[in-house]
Amino acid sequence: MAKQEESIFKKAYTDFDKRLDQELEEEKVERRRQLMLQAPDFKLLNQMVESQEYSLELSAKLKDGGLYYLRSGEKDTVEKFMSIFRRTLQSHPAVREDLFKQAGFLGCMAFKKDMPQLGRFCGEAIISGLRLLPPEDIEISEQGYLQFKNVTDIAVRTHNDREFREIVNALHRYWKENKVAVTPGLLSCLSDFLFVTADRRQTDTLETICSLSRDVMRHTGLDPAMRQRFIRDWSGTSAQIAQRGWEEESGLLLTYLCLCLGSLRDAGLIKKAMADISVHLQMQSKWDDFETAFRLYYPCQLFMLVMLRWGMRRYCRVLQEENVWEAESRDFDLLNQAERKSELPDEKENALDVVRFVLRNARDTVAVCARLLMKDEWEIYVAWQREWMSAVEGKEKRQKQIRIFLQMLAEFWRNTQPSRSKKQWEFMAEVVSPSLLTDGQMELIRLIS
Repeated sequence: MAKQEESIFKKAYTDFDKRLDQELEEEKVERRRQLMLQAPDFKLLNQMVESQEYSLELSAKLKDGGLYYLRSGEKDTVEKFMSIFRRTLQSHPAVREDLFKQAGFLGCMAFKKDMPQLGRFCGEAIISGLRLLPPEDIEISEQGYLQFKNVTDIAVRTHNDREFREIVNALHRYWKENKVAVTPGLLSCLSDFLFVTADRRQTDTLETICSLSRDVMRHTGLDPAMRQRFIRDWSGTSAQIAQRGWEEESGLLLTYLCLCLGSLRDAGLIKKAMADISVHLQMQSKWDDFETAFRLYYPCQLFMLVMLRWGMRRYCRVLQEENVWEAESRDFDLLNQAERKSELPDEKENALDVVRFVLRNARDTVAVCARLLMKDEWEIYVAWQREWMSAVEGKEKRQKQIRIFLQMLAEFWRNTQPSRSKKQWEFMAEVVSPSLLTDGQMELIRLIS
């Protein structure tokens, strides 16, 4: 039966089919020959790069060269071609915008056609072009960042993680070496990278992006409104990743976010960011439970502890300075004394404001979590202490700091919401006993209540 089927197929393959196959093969060879004729002429390209008269012609030939590599799939001369591409970016400023678009298209198509080396070269070429732009070329700079983001997005979507990491490292080096002006295009890239790297769980690259984002946020020329929007997007990305229960990725995002806020020392920005994070924590406790939310947002707990201690230390220093002025005012210049004394009340109030915000924000977070979980506040306080103490097991100094923090929070709750706290105070023994608060700390709570 098998031999009969073979004979049928052999009879079905006629001379016409043979001639047709031969013609198709010849057509393929001819197409290949025609394609090879389109290969870049490196000698001609090098000559054109040296002359400023051929900018437009050179740009057109580079475009054709990029299409050649996409059609042929050749990889041997890619690096040589992209070297000429980068030199053109440097020597022919009139066509930089067009070259940015070419590199964006070529890089995206290269990753889609499984040519990751060419895609990476295109991303790095865009960065090398951005280095050359003067500050006034804002539109071209924004176009470059847009194309750079497109290339990196396709790199991630096509699972070229190593190439994506190399391109991100090139961006990091570019920032460290140049400290360029912060533009919406750069911030858009960073915001996108924060989510993409966390979404793909590339923790090494995510740490690089977080570090770069913190450095960019500290740039003195950054517009405050742009900084505030970026911080809000950063906290939103952290919440999205925390919702998935990814502790390592959300921990990295929140740790660097808190480090960034701490280095900025902008009280208004810190308040807005921490209030936003508190809302995310409350919703996370509703979806899971308070203990899970605490673990996912653990870096923020440490940041609140640091903020409270900073506010208290600052308040104590101002008090000590006031006492020094009163006791030794005769030893100082009268003009400087008057100026400094006028500054002290504002500094004292700012320190009190930090302490007040931390305790009030924590108190309100506990209250909302209790309502969402249909529990009393004392249950949240007790759960909070147990989770936090277990997280720092064996660290006596940190455990003492945590107990002081929670006892100050409980006393603030007791002073500001006496009717509700009074009904639950008997259940707070685990948190408030034995008391570690000093008279000065109790007095501070009374001042801000």
